[in-house]
Amino acid sequence: MLIDTHAHLNFNAYNSDRDEVIKRCQERGMAIINVGAQFESSQRAVELSKNNNFYASIGLHPIHVYDEDFSIFKYQALIDEKVVAMGETGFDYYHITFNRDNFKGKTKEEIIKKQKEVFFKHLELALKNDLAVVLHGRNGIENREVYQEMLGMIIEQNFKRAVFHCYGGSLAIAKKIVSAGYYIGIDGPVTFKKKVEELQEIVKAIPLEKILIETDSPYLTPEPHRGDRNEPIFVEYVAEKVAELKGLTKEEVIEATWQNAKNLFRLE
Repeated sequence: MLIDTHAHLNFNAYNSDRDEVIKRCQERGMAIINVGAQFESSQRAVELSKNNNFYASIGLHPIHVYDEDFSIFKYQALIDEKVVAMGETGFDYYHITFNRDNFKGKTKEEIIKKQKEVFFKHLELALKNDLAVVLHGRNGIENREVYQEMLGMIIEQNFKRAVFHCYGGSLAIAKKIVSAGYYIGIDGPVTFKKKVEELQEIVKAIPLEKILIETDSPYLTPEPHRGDRNEPIFVEYVAEKVAELKGLTKEEVIEATWQNAKNLFRLE
């Protein structure tokens, strides 16, 4: 089964035509995990999971850690049988540098400390409820490696089930991630025509058994629809590109990534 393991149909970008987008997904016969970025969008992700083959991940995105207090009790109350992960959570050094309005005038050190505090609360809830965790990382211009830092943290916590969503790190760290047993999310940028050589080399180098395909809808629309709003059915283009890079058929990639998603998120 085709699956988009990271979408945001719970976001406002779909308010005008969400039912039509869902219908296209259902006609394709695919599965989707909608991912929360704040409590309200997490609630919507859970509500959307009432649709057949829809699942939810709930959490507070690192760029929103000052927009609400992360309440373990409130998020715990959202967890039901179709909540399959916590997140997306992690560290975003890019927005710390270039989008400081999100962080209420806090210093970089204060922001990173807060992101870390919220990150560990996600891990706590994931462990308590036997859920996977969806990790968001984005490097800034500082000499820091967000993926290496997150990898070290989850290994130290003896955390077993995680995906590094929309991976944007190096091949060397990607190899460390999969060697540690974790998954890497591949999104629309792998289909782009420029500045994606390293990402494509990563896809070639790491085992298919550790790859998940994603859209991050409504963002990061793959070719040939780049420039339009993204939606989950476009994950098929990501599957096609992964297949091309690995010398496989699209159907082989779709089946393998479905099995990977079932293993990570324990889907029925």
